[in-house]
Amino acid sequence: MSDTPRQTPRPGSIRSLMGGVFSLLLTRFELFLLEAEEHKDNLLFSLLLGGLALILLLIGLLCALLLVLVLTPAAYRPAVLSCLTLGSVLGGLGLLWQLRRRAHRSRAPFAGTVAEVRKDWDSLSGRR
Repeated sequence: MSDTPRQTPRPGSIRSLMGGVFSLLLTRFELFLLEAEEHKDNLLFSLLLGGLALILLLIGLLCALLLVLVLTPAAYRPAVLSCLTLGSVLGGLGLLWQLRRRAHRSRAPFAGTVAEVRKDWDSLSGRR
């Protein structure tokens, strides 16, 4: 093989244009991979925290319900248990509603990458 240095392509040539397009695509692909990794890490961390919080809350709720039932006189136990059940169900529904609202408000995955690719496409197509 020869030890001659590689020539840089002339500005405005097809080779220069193809090099620029390839470099742009490579940069956008790297951005996509970084964003995907970030979303994966955030999702796993949120799932872990949510699972642990759910387990601890369920244990605490169970202990509190048992304590209330033990301390309640026998005549009032059905009414107290009904109120506790209704409160638990309403609280669970409220949390599900909050989760649904949060999911609808969250930013779409890879929105940054899509926006950058659209800017690039507009620039390359001559719209800007």
